[in-house]
Amino acid sequence: MKRLMADLAVAALALVLVLAALEAVARRAQAARGGGREDNPLPLYTEADPLLGWRKKPGARATYRRREYTVEVAINAQGLRDRERRETVEAGSFRILALGDSFVEGYAVPLEATLTQVAESQLSRPGCPVEVLNGGTSGYSTDQEYLFYRETGQQFGPRVVALFFYYNDVLFNDRDNYFGRPKPLLEPAGGEMAARNTPIPAPTPRPPAPPRPAEPGPRSALVEWIRERLMRGAPRAYDALARLGVWPPLGGDPIGEEMRVYKRGPTPRIDGAWARTGSILAALQVRHGARIVIVHVPNRFEVRDRDWELTQRAYGMDDEGWDRTLVRQRLVGLAGRLGVPLLDLTPALRAAERGILGGPYYAYDPHWNALGHQVVAAELVRFLREEGWLPACAARGERGDLLRQPARVADVE
Repeated sequence: MKRLMADLAVAALALVLVLAALEAVARRAQAARGGGREDNPLPLYTEADPLLGWRKKPGARATYRRREYTVEVAINAQGLRDRERRETVEAGSFRILALGDSFVEGYAVPLEATLTQVAESQLSRPGCPVEVLNGGTSGYSTDQEYLFYRETGQQFGPRVVALFFYYNDVLFNDRDNYFGRPKPLLEPAGGEMAARNTPIPAPTPRPPAPPRPAEPGPRSALVEWIRERLMRGAPRAYDALARLGVWPPLGGDPIGEEMRVYKRGPTPRIDGAWARTGSILAALQVRHGARIVIVHVPNRFEVRDRDWELTQRAYGMDDEGWDRTLVRQRLVGLAGRLGVPLLDLTPALRAAERGILGGPYYAYDPHWNALGHQVVAAELVRFLREEGWLPACAARGERGDLLRQPARVADVE
C-alpha cells in the first residue's frame, strides 16, 4: 500500500510539473501575442481628406502588431501601399489597378506577399512589363473606391480595374461614417456620383477607451488556450464544458447591422443600400479607359463551414432566416444587370482550405494570410488570361500554356 501511495504521489507530482510547464509555455505565448483587433495603427499612416474622408499619407509608416502577425506598412510617394511607381505609364507597359479595402491593402501580410505583388510577379517578364498597382485602403467601401479612381486612380493609366467587393461595403455605401469616422455619402449627379456631404470633416479624436472589464471564466493561460481552440475547432465540446460552468457559453452576441445582408426576406434598409451600391458600380463602369471586373471577396464564413456554424451559434442565426450566399447571389445579379464580369473567389478559397492544417484565412483575424493572397492572385491572373484582357506577351504562363477555367460565377454550397 505504501508503495502504491508513493507511486501515486510521484505521478501526481509529475502531472503538476507537466501542467505547470504547459502553463508557463501558454503564458509566454500569450505575452508574445500582438495587440489583437484593438491594435489599430491606421491613423498613423492615413490623413484626413475632404473628399474621401481619409487617404494614405505619402511616406508614412506604421506597424501592425496582432496576435497572428507583425507587419510593417509603408506608403510610397504616390500614396499607395506599393513599391514606388511612375505617375505615368512607361511606353510598352500594361497596368492593372486593384481597388478595395484592407483585403487589397493587405496590411496582414508583408508587401511582397500581397495579391498585387504576387500577380505582378506572375505576369511581368523581361520585354513584357505588367504592373499591378495596389489601390486598396483600409476601411474604404465602394463609394470611396469610386472617388479614389475618379480623382487619382485613373491618372495611373490602368487598362484593367479590379474592384474587390466585401460584404460590409453594402451598408457602408449607404452611410456617412465608418464606425464614427466621417466618410462621403454619394448620390447621382449628372451621370456620375457625387458626395452630398463635402467637405468631409476631419475625424474627432476619440478619448482613450476605458479599461475593459475582466471577462468571466478561466484565468489560466493554458485553459484559455484550450478554450479558444475548442470554441473554433469543436464547438459542441465547448458547449458541453460551458454547461458545466467551465467557461461562458457561446451565443447572445448582438447582430451588427452590416451582417443583415445575409438575412432572408424583406430588408428595406439593406435593399436601399444595395440600390445605392448599384448606382456607384454603374458610375464606375462608365469611367473611360479601362475594363472593369468586380471581384467577390467572401467573408470567411462563406468559405469555412465551421466558421458559419460558429457565427450561427454566436448570433442565434438559423438556416431559415439567414443565408451565407446572399451577398454573392445579389452581386451576381447586379453584375449581370450592369454587364460587368464577376470573379467569384469563393471556390478557389474553399479549395485551399486544409481544416486544422490551415487555409487561406487567418484563424482569428478575418483577413487572408500569405496563402490567401497567393490564391487570389492566381485567380485574378487566370481570369485576365481567359478573358483575353492582357497583352499577347503576358497571355501565357511560364510554360507557354494558357491558364484555363477561371473561378467566375459558380455554386459554393
